[in-house]
Amino acid sequence: MNESAGDIFGALTEHYMNEPSTLDPPDYLVGEEVDLVGQGPIRNMYNPSALGDPNCYSSSIPSTEVHAAAARRTTGSTCSRRARTRATATRPARPATAPPSPASASRRPSQIFMGGLNRKVTSWSHARARVETINAALQLFPGSATECNAVKAAWSAINVPAQSGEASCGTQQNDFSVTLSPGSGSAQAGGTATATVATQTTGGTAQQVSLSATSSPSGPTASFSPATITSGQSSTMTVTVPAGTADGTYKLTVLADGASVDRTATYTLTVGQGQPGTVYSDDLESGTGWTTNPNGTDTATAGRWERGTPQPTSYSGTSLQLAAAGGSGALVTGAAAGTDAGTYDLDGGVSSVQSPAISLPSGTLSLKFSWNFAYLNNSSTDDYLRVRVVGANGSSTVLNQSGAAANKAGAWQTATYDLSAYAGQSVRILVEAADNGTASLVEAGIDNVSVTKA
Repeated sequence: MNESAGDIFGALTEHYMNEPSTLDPPDYLVGEEVDLVGQGPIRNMYNPSALGDPNCYSSSIPSTEVHAAAARRTTGSTCSRRARTRATATRPARPATAPPSPASASRRPSQIFMGGLNRKVTSWSHARARVETINAALQLFPGSATECNAVKAAWSAINVPAQSGEASCGTQQNDFSVTLSPGSGSAQAGGTATATVATQTTGGTAQQVSLSATSSPSGPTASFSPATITSGQSSTMTVTVPAGTADGTYKLTVLADGASVDRTATYTLTVGQGQPGTVYSDDLESGTGWTTNPNGTDTATAGRWERGTPQPTSYSGTSLQLAAAGGSGALVTGAAAGTDAGTYDLDGGVSSVQSPAISLPSGTLSLKFSWNFAYLNNSSTDDYLRVRVVGANGSSTVLNQSGAAANKAGAWQTATYDLSAYAGQSVRILVEAADNGTASLVEAGIDNVSVTKA
């Protein structure tokens, strides 16, 4: 439990700082940017089992190696589908979504956790920590059952059950949530961008909500139609960019001022990317915020996606893993060569990796990247390499290559895809590879990813 405290406050600090994707974007991975052991993160706080650590509390946890046990206790690792539903209220957004802004309720988990630590006693245990964090939530947020119930749900989700004499959360206060769709956009100086502000009643009864927004840095302004709604209703936000506004990125904090509580959401506006040219480019020579296993669903046991310097491998004259398409770095399924071609190839199921968020301007847009996919004749159509574009309103498959019962040598090829349908949105590139059937020798690689505007 002591070891977990550092990881928890590290993740909370990442979300509070909300660094851009080119630095260290908010997520629930530990050590992924420094790549301490050459395999990406050393702990996965959202889904510890993805790295072989226990997801849930059991009687063996107190004697488990401290770093493995520490991965368990952050924002809602769950032991069942039902528990995952109960824990939703305590778990901030996954890495694939826009992180909470510093002004939002994302500070509350840190306040509650610190309040629990301030109640620490000599006989500290998981059961006592549950009781004291519940007490902290009640003291910090009197009159609100939301935070108390969220703490209880989080502990229950990792198999630390309700304790005898545990405090009651009381009556649920009126509450609501607010979201923006899309959460980002672009406009030229003198132009506008729009988004839908959606609210939902999450506790008690519906309440009146007044909408306003501020920009950092100042410049763009926002208006709402209608400006006052009842929770459960939606409004259209129009962002106006005055003539002469400097090119750059602006964050608009939307305040939903309710009769009982206030909620916020953040809209990211890019100004000045209207001219033809490169919107996004990554030659993968350095770490730029790609996230492995972004949805916590990977099953591969070896050869998972990583950014590194791939070492060429071959089997009986068939080239499998290739050197990078350009420079020395690439995304590959296991960069090392090992003692034979099958040592670090993809094994055991699916592995995925996802780009940082890419804000697209308006206009005609094109995605381009290099790829290779190689396999031996023990492969089948169960094996694949897929690349998808994931936006707020759905996804599109860019590349879909399947295995076969034949030897296929690897060769770098170029794929292009028209992204114009996603103009004005924030998207991510999701890459998946699978050794899904019987054990096969499969290798895949991605390099030189770019988005350009015609």
